[in-house]
Amino acid sequence: MKKCFFAVMTAALLFGLGACGQEEGKDLESGGDTQMEGTQTEQVSSSQRDGADLEGGSEGTGTSGAGEGDSLSAGGAVSEESLQDEASQALGLAELYQENFSVGIALPNYVFSHIEEYQQVIVDNFNSITCENEMKPDSLLDKKASQADLENTYLHAAVHFDNCMPAVEFALEHDMKMRFHTLVWYSQTPKWFFTEDYTDDGELVGRETMLARMENYIADVLGYFQENYPGLIYAVDVVNEAFDIGNGDENGIRMKDNRWYDTVGDDFYYHAFVFARKYASEDMKLFYNDYGCMYKTELILERLKQAKEEGLIDGIGMQSHLSVSDDIRFNFMLAAKAFCEEGYEVQATELDIGVKESSKAAFRTQGSKYKSFFRVMRNLQEEGWPITNVTVWGLNDALSWRKDEFALMFDEDMEPKPAYLGAMLDESVWDE
Repeated sequence: MKKCFFAVMTAALLFGLGACGQEEGKDLESGGDTQMEGTQTEQVSSSQRDGADLEGGSEGTGTSGAGEGDSLSAGGAVSEESLQDEASQALGLAELYQENFSVGIALPNYVFSHIEEYQQVIVDNFNSITCENEMKPDSLLDKKASQADLENTYLHAAVHFDNCMPAVEFALEHDMKMRFHTLVWYSQTPKWFFTEDYTDDGELVGRETMLARMENYIADVLGYFQENYPGLIYAVDVVNEAFDIGNGDENGIRMKDNRWYDTVGDDFYYHAFVFARKYASEDMKLFYNDYGCMYKTELILERLKQAKEEGLIDGIGMQSHLSVSDDIRFNFMLAAKAFCEEGYEVQATELDIGVKESSKAAFRTQGSKYKSFFRVMRNLQEEGWPITNVTVWGLNDALSWRKDEFALMFDEDMEPKPAYLGAMLDESVWDE
């Protein structure tokens, strides 16, 4: 049974058994989780625009052959022949990269309510889970309970964990770890959390009140998992997407639609790390997570300098919402290495690679990009850089927030695409 999954998947592609997303992605069934990663589509495009101002823009289309990218990323860590041999022996992604980094998957509760359709692929390929939405503030904060006892909850909003329990129980059953996503974010944090009376039209509270609410929220959430599920959470996205030139102040700190900025001020992200370090257990690594990291590397490093010097942060989460035109072997790799050089652990937290059409040619190109991405991350790790996780943001194209871009490794019928074989470093996928 060891090579059964990979052999079947390879055969499905090579002999044309998979549909590879020939139809547009199916809508989720009623009751499925449809609230995806907030405003990410806007953010991907805005981060690309920001790149021209910050670092001279993206380097071309990423379709060049061997050359500068290979010399920068490969480093002679392992031979291509040994990679292919190891890939052919691996059951799936988690086993292939077990000596390098964990391989994660972001899942909505819809998957757990239809788990018989997805379980085998999940357990064969992944050893880490991120909740797509169910650990975000709007899922954990309890509005009714907070309003019902305002005298006691004014500085200490109520929380509940019902929504994330399916993921927690699945992870425990299959001996998987979890990334917590996310504590402090401008999006998917309800307005009522910032108001005097916990209503959507209430007056915003002041700085000290909101700092107290932030601290108590972080203490409650991290404390809950430490007490009830010790060792389950290995990484925490403490702050998500705090820096944005186009939507930020003169220092690049996001102002637009950001009530953390409105109530606490431009140092809200720093205080989040202060509180997270105070309440996190020693086995929880603390991360700053953001999109477009290869276009704002210096901005992120500068803004996090104080938190890093004070030992409040462990790593950078590079979201990795990419397209086939992005330069992985050069721009992305250099950004990851820059973070590592400053002493950060690096995780690719939200990987998907979009294409513009559903065609065999497009999927072949996408497969090469996935192959390039995983090989770059593996080579960096084998060169000694602290690359500790790659998490794919979604299970198949129909369940993806980028369903119109067919950005994932499996199609709507859970048939593997060339993207999967590329991630497995299979020789059937050509090198870009």
